[in-house]
Amino acid sequence: MKKSQTFVCVLSFLTGAGILLQWNLVWSGRFPVEESVPGFRNYFLSFQIADLWLILLAFMTGTFTLLKNPKALLFGIALGSAMVFFGLYALLYDLNTGLFFDFSTGELFGKFVTFYNILVGLVIMGLSWKDKRFIWN
Repeated sequence: MKKSQTFVCVLSFLTGAGILLQWNLVWSGRFPVEESVPGFRNYFLSFQIADLWLILLAFMTGTFTLLKNPKALLFGIALGSAMVFFGLYALLYDLNTGLFFDFSTGELFGKFVTFYNILVGLVIMGLSWKDKRFIWN
């Protein structure tokens, strides 16, 4: 497996596991969702199904990359695209609500997640597309 494919595989599994861990912490009450701006709690909790979709895409991307299955290309691009969409959406939400300029611990974590999604999503899409010749052979 090429280094770029290993990188995509690791990032995919890391992303899926990270999202799953976050929601387990939210559901168990260990990661409280505070109402930092009016409606934020409802906004945050509205992402449960969308994040489950990201988890599925992440694990499928990692699995198909490991198996050198051509479906890795499809799932890698779908995962990267969904991550970029989520990151850009969260970035604009933070700008519109003023949370972008809030540097509390919880908001710094949120900013990390936002920029992780944008950056890693672009990387996964780019590397998935770059390696399409290998996957299809």
